[in-house]
Amino acid sequence: MIKITVIGVGNLGSCIAYEIACRGLVDRIVLIDVFHELAEGNALDIAQAIAFRNNTEVVAGNYEDTRGSKVIVVTAGKPRTPDMKSRMDLLVANAKIIMSVASELKKLKETPVIVTLTNPMDIMNYVMWKSMGMDRRKVIGSAGMLDSARFRTVLSAKYGVSNLDVEAYVIGEHGDNQVPVFSQVRIKNQKKTFSEVERFEVMNRLKDSALQVISKKGATIYAPASNTANIIEAIVKDEKKGAVCSVVLEGEYGLKDVSLGVPVILGCNGVEKVVEWNLDEHEKTLFRKGADQLKDTIKTIFGS
Repeated sequence: MIKITVIGVGNLGSCIAYEIACRGLVDRIVLIDVFHELAEGNALDIAQAIAFRNNTEVVAGNYEDTRGSKVIVVTAGKPRTPDMKSRMDLLVANAKIIMSVASELKKLKETPVIVTLTNPMDIMNYVMWKSMGMDRRKVIGSAGMLDSARFRTVLSAKYGVSNLDVEAYVIGEHGDNQVPVFSQVRIKNQKKTFSEVERFEVMNRLKDSALQVISKKGATIYAPASNTANIIEAIVKDEKKGAVCSVVLEGEYGLKDVSLGVPVILGCNGVEKVVEWNLDEHEKTLFRKGADQLKDTIKTIFGS
């Protein structure tokens, strides 16, 4: 039996659970939330939604019920709101929540793959890894594919082509220092070159894309949920599939002791391999800037 657990089942967590249930990826989904009735309500709602699709069992539970989970998804925390200028506004409150979740999971003495979404995601993924003391390859931050999806959407609109005709990725920090990898972009399977003006325009649209959603509907839900479900599918099916995920680096890209988005190969054990791309000088500079700022922020939590 394949089981996953979702911890934190507000709008985003419940949508992730729903997406996984609809795809029939697992046999059992356990929903955990500090508001147990919310977890119970979402479990019933999702179970009724898939009654004509598959036999996935969806239940509300507690930390003990996570035993045997292949993947644990963590969205617990305060969400980003329209009045927040940055995901970093959530740092202190959510670090405490992630440490609390990690403390409960450590009691189980198991090593599932943990997928972190709580913002600021790269920092929270590092906090989860540090608090759990697990193999870094089993603690994954989900946002790189979301940022990449937004990049593709911006390029599709700008150049009048289908999203599926665009191959484009964003690496680095999930935040102001995200790195759209222009040097790797292909449109209709042809390498695309960009002028400085084009880069500037695309980057501005990309940075504004999340806030556009948040300001109009209060939160980003469907896009992060779908992209996270893709990550989970690659893990439970052992697809050995490429993706961009936040992972703690141990020398790759010349960096250590920081979690940020990089190309990886995903399989049943989480990150099977970190892939190192050749970046141009502008991309390297922005990538390193994001890493340095993340490391400085980590020091405010754990010290030097």
